Amino acid sequence: MRNSLHFKVLLSVFILIFTINTQAQDYKFSQFYNSPLNLNPANAGRINSLYRFVANYRLQYLPLQTPSPYNTLSASADAGLFRDKLKNDIFGIGIVFTNDRQSSIRTNSLMVSLAYHKALGKKGSHYLSAGVQVGFFQRSVDFGNLAFEEQFTGTGFNTNLPSGELFSFKDSSSISKFIQPNVHIGLLYSGQITKMIGVYAGVSVFNVLKPKDSFFKADNERAIRYNAQAGLNIDINKKVLISPNGMYMRQSTAQQWIAGVSAAINLSGKSQPYKTAVSIGVWLDGGGKNPDVAKDNSLNALIASASVSFSGVQIGLSYDATIKKDLSKAVKTFGALEASIIYTSKPLDKRKQYSPLLCPTF
Repeated sequence: MRNSLHFKVLLSVFILIFTINTQAQDYKFSQFYNSPLNLNPANAGRINSLYRFVANYRLQYLPLQTPSPYNTLSASADAGLFRDKLKNDIFGIGIVFTNDRQSSIRTNSLMVSLAYHKALGKKGSHYLSAGVQVGFFQRSVDFGNLAFEEQFTGTGFNTNLPSGELFSFKDSSSISKFIQPNVHIGLLYSGQITKMIGVYAGVSVFNVLKPKDSFFKADNERAIRYNAQAGLNIDINKKVLISPNGMYMRQSTAQQWIAGVSAAINLSGKSQPYKTAVSIGVWLDGGGKNPDVAKDNSLNALIASASVSFSGVQIGLSYDATIKKDLSKAVKTFGALEASIIYTSKPLDKRKQYSPLLCPTF
């Protein structure tokens, strides 16, 4: 069995390189519009119904990372309360849990959301919303996904074989997991401009506390992430709903944008618009790690999505086809698969659309 100090040196180098390369970047969803509490804390409770449940799953870079690909699972619940008492204003509450695995590094996050939606205009058809999320995240090393020399079979690694390493963190220089508090904030405007057109735009700031993010006694911090999002809902005679939207995200020197459009077809008639509907969409994903270098801002992926809605349930699937030249070779064009499911209770105003196809709904 190898010396414990030898193992610690190897593990320290692995974690240090991983930390530097990723610059403590947060997870993301290509279906950002179907993950409201991960997009902006001000989305909590901004719905036409009483409550909503959301689940998202992302599987990324499968050929490159097998048998431990990047994957992210998120689940949230939120509700809009006190509409009658607040004279069309809405008090939103919510909770969101996320599990993110990047090979051997695992991150769990639990955040509680509070938001206030101020109704504007004579008919209350416009809202200015502010939200905050408070909670914590935990990061850990999964030793079961680390491979060592003694597990090499000649053609690959068999992690079921003994590693020959002594896993120990008895000194104070390193740890296998840690927990840190975190805070996110956000602002959002949403409104119905005409009977045909709705609009929303928001900004959000994540990791406000810049929590420590290191397995060692170091000052490495989780960088603040800035998000901007906007979109339109164009309802054509309650038959077809066109929804162009986009998102921009920047964290440290990394940046990303996603822009595209979806089209939903109403299958349930004008009396209950979009209670039953099908939707397809296409988006472009761009950005890079260094915004000062033009070649790093090329297109990363082409995203195609499809969803079906019925009685308040929406099931969505999307696929990221990697088109960035260097990355495409490594992952064999396989970028990511995503699935989402949303359940929204019956609308409080039957005249408004039933389906949770959009974020936010109007």
